Amino acid sequence: MMSSTGRFPAAELPPDPIPQKFRRGVRVVVAAQIGSQLVTVVVLSVLYRQLGPGPYGLLGMVMPLLLLLRIGIAGGLDVASVQQDQLSDQQASVLFWFNQVLGAAMILAAVALAPALAWFYRAAAVVPLTIALSGTSLPLALSTQHQALLQRRLRLGTLALIRLAAQIGGGIAAIATALAHGGVWALVVQQYVEVILVALAAWWAEPWRPQWMLRRAGIRPLVRFGGYYTLSSLMFYLTTNVDKILIGRFLKEDALGLYSQAFNLMMKPVNVVIAPLTGVMLPALSRAAGDPQRYVELLLGFFRWIALVMFPIGVGLIIVADDAMQVLGGSRWSGAGPLLAALGGSVLVQGFFNVLGSVLASVGRAKHLFYASAAIAATLAAAFCVGLWVGMWAGAPTLGVAASYSVAMVVLVFPPYMALCLRAVGASLRAWLAQLLPAALAAAGMGLAVAACHALLAPHGAVPVLARLAAEIAVGVMVYAILAWREIRWFLRLGRT
Repeated sequence: MMSSTGRFPAAELPPDPIPQKFRRGVRVVVAAQIGSQLVTVVVLSVLYRQLGPGPYGLLGMVMPLLLLLRIGIAGGLDVASVQQDQLSDQQASVLFWFNQVLGAAMILAAVALAPALAWFYRAAAVVPLTIALSGTSLPLALSTQHQALLQRRLRLGTLALIRLAAQIGGGIAAIATALAHGGVWALVVQQYVEVILVALAAWWAEPWRPQWMLRRAGIRPLVRFGGYYTLSSLMFYLTTNVDKILIGRFLKEDALGLYSQAFNLMMKPVNVVIAPLTGVMLPALSRAAGDPQRYVELLLGFFRWIALVMFPIGVGLIIVADDAMQVLGGSRWSGAGPLLAALGGSVLVQGFFNVLGSVLASVGRAKHLFYASAAIAATLAAAFCVGLWVGMWAGAPTLGVAASYSVAMVVLVFPPYMALCLRAVGASLRAWLAQLLPAALAAAGMGLAVAACHALLAPHGAVPVLARLAAEIAVGVMVYAILAWREIRWFLRLGRT
């Protein structure tokens, strides 16, 4: 609720927001993310079998452009809304209308660029698909500020449930369209239903409404901060899309379909864990920025949680990737298994990587974030080109690109980026490593157990792949729960406090 001065005050968050707001909503967030994973598995299993890799390849040609334009819709203003200690109703209204103007501009840009995109990929079907998907910019723009305010108030459980409900609705609509032989348009319907449902629910859950009459609102610092954040987002956009652009340009759409879905599946558990985490990290760390000791304590606690969840996922994915793709998509998607395994190594650092932008933003270092993101984009772009060239020489170009991403992330990109962020906030590398060690050792032990299970069951054709995957997951969960029990108890106490 706004104060009598028309502001969303800093006091709307308690002095220590983690024990209260976050811990109250953690059960809802975790449950919603587990539900999201289950929904994803069911929806993808049906769509993969109904559509095959081709439609996903076409979507993979269009999505880099759409994701680029979606960065422009927010303009970093959503992050600025969360990061600011004080945000007036007038400022929020101006930012909302900025989003609408940017959303309309992005629609026009997508339509104008559609023919050039089709020429680049040498695929005429890209034109109608791009034009059709351009309209998703409107509901995205309408919901951006409301989602930011929900995040600012740490209503993370509400936001997680909204996104889960939208995902379910989009999945049902996509499956119905695919069963009606809609082809690639099932994926278009899925995109529209999801973003429209999110917009409607966000407006229902967040009572704030933008003002029509706008006066000078003092948003220049917000726009400056948002501008740097947008530039950083553009650089990070390159890190996750240059590979797909290269594959779409030089290989067939089926190859892009296999690669893009392997990449998306690798990122799915990362996003499931990190999306709710960044939702609380930015506002909580921003409020604690004036107390360096408390700030570092909070930050290291966040890193401990990331290690606890992401390490076993990364290790397990490397081992069971082939089985997972066969279960999800059948024989037509078997080529994505090695790609998913090669990409799985990056999961070990991807969770940390994805939150470091929020860490720098929380202390107002948007300019530093931009410089770092530019260096990262250049490094990964070069790595993708090398990976594609080596892969073509070896007869496995998509595998070369997948391997180049993991190697570059783990060896070249993440270590200096993490060191930069720790130095910026006054945290020591030794303290950070201490948070990781228990989960790392437990994940290593789990990996050995799962690998042994896989080696025991894989040579025996009598064991169905679904049963083998279920056994591998069960062994992994059981072993990791035993080895990481101390860390798990810490997390459970966090949720009960």
